[in-house]
Amino acid sequence: MEFQVLGPVQVRVGGEPIDLGDRKQRLVLAVLLLEPNRLILLARLVDLLWPAGPPSSARRIVQAHLSRLRTTLSRHAPRPAAPTVTRRGPGYMLTCDPDSIDVYRFRLLVNKARDSDDGRNKVDLLRQALELWRGPALADVASEEIREELCRGLDEARLAAIEERFGAELRLGRHGQLIDELTELVARYPFRQQFAAFLMLALYRAGRAAEALTVYARTRQRLDAELGLEPSADLQRMQVSILRADPSLALRADPATALRSDPSLALRAGQPAG
Repeated sequence: MEFQVLGPVQVRVGGEPIDLGDRKQRLVLAVLLLEPNRLILLARLVDLLWPAGPPSSARRIVQAHLSRLRTTLSRHAPRPAAPTVTRRGPGYMLTCDPDSIDVYRFRLLVNKARDSDDGRNKVDLLRQALELWRGPALADVASEEIREELCRGLDEARLAAIEERFGAELRLGRHGQLIDELTELVARYPFRQQFAAFLMLALYRAGRAAEALTVYARTRQRLDAELGLEPSADLQRMQVSILRADPSLALRADPATALRSDPSLALRAGQPAG
């Protein structure tokens, strides 16, 4: 049994999706899956299903959703390893193998990538992690307000993993292959300045310094017009380095293992230069 919340909420058995009921019932399951093997208060489930105020029958409705989910899971999964929904005092718990949940596997793969000192392995692990995403988490069960409450940290983790993947691929000398993807990301996330920095570096290494400086100018203009901000100090340093044709921007001789020593890629949050 495979649980998926990184996109539309699904449960697959033998590769085929099973019927999980209506939207509210799938949201209840998604909340349990985001914190497997941990108690989720019934009151919290009620608040998430009816953020504008619950009906008087809300608790009974949620309990009915949980009962149907328990029946569905037990019918499709072999015992004794079947995931179970159990009542524990003021709440409910989904007991299952975390490895059966795409969120858990995503985080595990990202952590393995961060521990890897091999550039190609790092990229492979990050690609595997990001391929688990089939769209916005909880895409078909939650309003944007509820999705933001439940998935804000998860969305940020995805963007951070994308940044790490591009940083690792640039160290491998794949700048020419990344320009189109980075151009799209800069358009989609115009205030995520790391994407702009990576695109500038990729263009510069591809012999397109003028275009790299245009990316900076457009980013600066949009930041000023829409947020009243200047580019970050890191992005400004990237512009100055390009203007000076700084040797530190050149690809390192052994990019496959130079994971933490390339100052031109040290703009990624949490990675020091040198």
